[in-house]
Amino acid sequence: MFANVLREIPIFIEEDTLIVGNGAGKPMGLEIDPEYFTWSQDEIDALKREGFLISPEEERELQDLNAGSNRKTLIGSMGEIAAYDERLLTFLRLGIILPPWKSAKEGSGGGYAQSGLGLGPGFFLMAVDFPKVLNEGLVVLIAKAEAELKGLRHTGDDSLSRMRYLQAVILMHRAAVDFAGRYANLAASMAETEARPARKRELQLMAEICRNVPANPARTFREAVQSFWFVFLMINPSPTAAAGRFDQYMYPFYQADKAAGLITDDEVLELLECLRIKDMHLNRISGERNRKKNAGLAKWHNWTIGGVTSDGRDATNELTYLLLEAALETRLPHHTLTLRVHQETPEKLMIKALEVVRTGIGMPAFVGDKSYMAFFMRCGIPLEEAREYVLTGCLDANLPGKSRTVAIGMFVVPLVFDIFLHNGIDPGTGMRVGIETGDLEGFAAYDQFAAAFKKQLRHFMGLAAEKDNLELLIERELFPDAFRSSLMEDGITTGKDLLSRTMPFENGAVLNPVGMINVADSMAAVKKLVYEEKKVAMGDLKRALDLDWKGCEGLRKMCLEAPKYGNGDSYVDEIAADLYAFWAATANELPTAYGSMHKATAISITSHQPGGALTGATPDGRHAHETCADGTVSPVQGRDTHGPTAVMRSALRIDQDPYQATLMNMKFHPSALQSNEDLHKVSAMIKTYLKHGGKHVQFNVVSREMLLKAQQNPAQYRDLVVRVAGYSAYFTQLNGAMQDEVIARTELSLAEM
Repeated sequence: MFANVLREIPIFIEEDTLIVGNGAGKPMGLEIDPEYFTWSQDEIDALKREGFLISPEEERELQDLNAGSNRKTLIGSMGEIAAYDERLLTFLRLGIILPPWKSAKEGSGGGYAQSGLGLGPGFFLMAVDFPKVLNEGLVVLIAKAEAELKGLRHTGDDSLSRMRYLQAVILMHRAAVDFAGRYANLAASMAETEARPARKRELQLMAEICRNVPANPARTFREAVQSFWFVFLMINPSPTAAAGRFDQYMYPFYQADKAAGLITDDEVLELLECLRIKDMHLNRISGERNRKKNAGLAKWHNWTIGGVTSDGRDATNELTYLLLEAALETRLPHHTLTLRVHQETPEKLMIKALEVVRTGIGMPAFVGDKSYMAFFMRCGIPLEEAREYVLTGCLDANLPGKSRTVAIGMFVVPLVFDIFLHNGIDPGTGMRVGIETGDLEGFAAYDQFAAAFKKQLRHFMGLAAEKDNLELLIERELFPDAFRSSLMEDGITTGKDLLSRTMPFENGAVLNPVGMINVADSMAAVKKLVYEEKKVAMGDLKRALDLDWKGCEGLRKMCLEAPKYGNGDSYVDEIAADLYAFWAATANELPTAYGSMHKATAISITSHQPGGALTGATPDGRHAHETCADGTVSPVQGRDTHGPTAVMRSALRIDQDPYQATLMNMKFHPSALQSNEDLHKVSAMIKTYLKHGGKHVQFNVVSREMLLKAQQNPAQYRDLVVRVAGYSAYFTQLNGAMQDEVIARTELSLAEM
């Protein structure tokens, strides 16, 4: 299938581009992926309502495809199992893991359509070993696979699967070489009829480059960029493909060309800008419910820059700056840039990064080497290897070629808290969906209340872990990926698909809380008002929540005035820290189908909006169905009133080291980042936060007034970019609820530092 797509997909070369290769048959196009789930007519209609262009012929073709399809899909296969396990199906329908399922047959509704050449769901967080292709070429990898196949002996029970795997590797890599050859022929053909001398030379050079890479080692920086892009297309069945440490493995090609006088920085910059434009062509849409979880045409093509080398030296180089300049000049939301920060990160680099941030495009994000490396070392990874970590997906760290995260759900903690408040009953349906933890009025002390909630939370975390394991096993059975697998460490010699082997660092499944800060604020209100000050009876509070505060405005005011996370108040911050510690410890006790234990992570994408929509009123003063806290260590929108450093003090009370990722959003008015002095202040704040155990921080620099104008007149603000979660997006492409959420985030001032 993979080889056939590469043979048959229509190819084209855009006007003025210097890099070739597209994941769809037309510019910005989407290819239907039937492996996740099929597209029902109501899902097709929803796409058209949202402005996606589907011709009548395409719609008929899609209808015929779905009507005649009897392929095994990921959701369909999980549904077959869930249909015979009422306990699991009930869990999936609740929406604790987003999106909620409609039924065992329908799943969450809607498949995927995307531009990228890989097959199957494959929404893994990982980075392949790009240098392997850049420095050796696919012909060498083909030869290695052929040698392994020739030496294979049928003496074990896995010999047949090893044989098929190696055959697939050879077939797919040969197809990739031929795919580049198709572009070489097209570029040469276009050059023959091109009247403009400069463009003719560009096309001739592209043809020459494509005849060499990715088959052979890249000889120049231009060839390395093109080879990288071909591989990036091949590993792109999902929006989570990561580029890894691009400024590190591309640097030798840059150095050599600069020394030989073969390229200038302006030419390098143009190539990097072409890469950003090419990445904008790789899009993905999913079913209507999934689009709420991933609003704004979300994708997470993360380029990791900066940080340290394997021996601990600062890794900054000229490409680090040029990648930032490319983002500054193009002002596009993709690809994502994430800057690894350590205490010796040059101030010049921090200021350059913040100059990009203040344009409003929300990048780069800043992550702390200290906490990220601590996560890996806690898991037994040597320091030298931990120093090579990269960001995959939003913010989750992986080791290039050595690890991959396959199952990662959005777990809505406030929804579990709502069920806990009703002793295991889903208040929406009246059905028992959780365990009995006791009537609220029976808890004599706060510690009993907190312990009972943790018991309920542990129960649902166990169900989420089971769902993860089903996903791992079904993907292993249905969607092997020999191309990506061969580009992992020992990917050829092991003779195994990456879903059928234990990786050098095994983090195949993670558990991920959304809305934890709402629960921390809620528990602080209960502790203070019910148990310590005894101003509120538990029964009265529960009745107020069931009424969504109607007629209970005074009680809601008291709850709103209770301590709130994000203000440096240890009373509530310690509750948040305890909840996050419990989550990480519990995740590490739950086994995965790969023979290891779950890891903890904490990202939100835009799931705090649909997660909040499923959840009733909570004791933090939140109304039923309101959006939950954004990020995972960010305060609830508008509840932080003491400035950015107070927010960071609160976040630092949480031990973030056990987490594969955490997410902190901050928003500044553009006037706060006007001068160089302002940028130096923010740089110092970032470094201090990350030095003391913070894992991540990112910024929106946009005024509330502009966002409101963009809501009212979207056509005039089509190029307005905002940081949503671990990615940026055009503001006008977000749904209304997510636009409101971004607007509601507290607008911070440097005067409060």
